[in-house]
Amino acid sequence: MKRMKKYFLFLITTCLLAACSNDDSIPVAEPSLKITADPTVEFNYTESKTFKVDLQNVSSTTIKQPGGWNTSLKDGILTVIAPQKGVTGTSNTGRVEIIAVGEDKSTVNATFEVKAFQFVTFENIDESYLAGPTSYGENLYSVYTGEYPYGGYDDQGSGLFFHTSTDYYSGGIAISQWNDTETAGFTNQCSVYSGDHNQKNGGYNHSKTFAVTYVSSWGGSEIYMDFINDETAEYTIDHLYVSNNTYAVLSMKEGDGFAKKFSYEDQDWFKLTIEGFNAAGESVGQVETYLADFRTADSGGILTEWKRVELSPLGKVHKIRFSMSSSDSGSYGMNTPAYFCMDNIAVAF
Repeated sequence: MKRMKKYFLFLITTCLLAACSNDDSIPVAEPSLKITADPTVEFNYTESKTFKVDLQNVSSTTIKQPGGWNTSLKDGILTVIAPQKGVTGTSNTGRVEIIAVGEDKSTVNATFEVKAFQFVTFENIDESYLAGPTSYGENLYSVYTGEYPYGGYDDQGSGLFFHTSTDYYSGGIAISQWNDTETAGFTNQCSVYSGDHNQKNGGYNHSKTFAVTYVSSWGGSEIYMDFINDETAEYTIDHLYVSNNTYAVLSMKEGDGFAKKFSYEDQDWFKLTIEGFNAAGESVGQVETYLADFRTADSGGILTEWKRVELSPLGKVHKIRFSMSSSDSGSYGMNTPAYFCMDNIAVAF
């Protein structure tokens, strides 16, 4: 009888263990998926970027991407490579989506938008194009060089040409690395009011190089950039960044011999207008942005950082023209120094 009792207890114990191991009521952990990417990530064409992916309780993953983009996921790192510029069948924009299947057969996903552009950053420009030898930019004037010195800048990557008049005093777009943020007056006209004083880090995102634009009211010169190498070319310039020139900022802050000090009492303002044209020379619209705004008590005052300006509402353009206006104007035009700086121009092909 003792032996039978032991055998019977062994059977009960075995059955209980077996029942526990096959119990469908025990929950399986749900899958989770986290990724470090921002909601929208911008790429230069063919640029590769990586993002950390945290997967928990996942048995398999699938990745979807726009046409022409390449993606891979290995050891918790997602690699995304933008397409080549202008290749048929590729997409400039779209969404990358990771779909993860959990151990419980449920699915979770994570998505973010990707955009590919040709960025004009001016960083790899030949030194012969840079304004110098001081922040006045003497090499932009024939009176100093003895000949017509500067014909504008042709950016090979984007096809954009940045025009300058016969001499810079008639207006134009020059390329600069100056960021003297303390010297007032026109002798410092090629400086951006950004970065650490005289450290050549005043461009967008603390880069060295940017474009400084003078919109002269003398002679009625057009100040513009266009796809000069193809008279039929029309592309979307998605956005660019603008900032103030030091000469203009210090004039608005303190006033000078020509211009007044800006104030909220006078509701002053300083505005940049960007107009797009198609290949036929027809205007396709305008975008306006304020470089200084004192119109209301909660307006931002003088812009002292880089500001993104969306140009995609203009659609495809052949030419972009710049003009400026100010509350401080007289019979000869604006009294406020007519300068602004721009950088990181995003062109979509």
